[in-house]
Amino acid sequence: YINMLLHLDEIPRLHYALASLFTWLLLAGYVILPGAFTSIRNSRILSEEAGAAGKAVVKAAQTWPVLTVASICCVGGASGMCYLWYRWKNNYIWLSRKIIEPGMLNSLAGLITTIVNVYTARNKYWSRTAIITATVMGTCASILMVSFYIYNFRKLEDVRKEHDR
Repeated sequence: YINMLLHLDEIPRLHYALASLFTWLLLAGYVILPGAFTSIRNSRILSEEAGAAGKAVVKAAQTWPVLTVASICCVGGASGMCYLWYRWKNNYIWLSRKIIEPGMLNSLAGLITTIVNVYTARNKYWSRTAIITATVMGTCASILMVSFYIYNFRKLEDVRKEHDR
């Protein structure tokens, strides 16, 4: 346990910065994704005054760029977090504090944002994008919660017990 604490000083500052960047990228993707299915597509003005071509353009313009930016943020953030997780897999303290806990909290925040968005802005309508978004965020949150439990209450506890002997 003491060795892990001492090795925290050996982790490059760049990796601390990257851990923050990647978890924030993940959060940015989670915050942007609900915007992909909250749109003005169902507005009365569009349905009454815009032609079919106008509706198609508005739908495509709103959804695809937003989905692209959100996906890039999510994939980039998650990939970077996975790289750092692999790189520092033997330092449970750093992993828990810099990768698992922020990722778990960001995933929960994204899931809550999605649910609130669906039940307020979308009148409880779960579109395909909303279902996929909630599933991805829920899966990430679940994986990170299980990882949090394993690293904090199993692996770190074993190391602490070994240190106390």
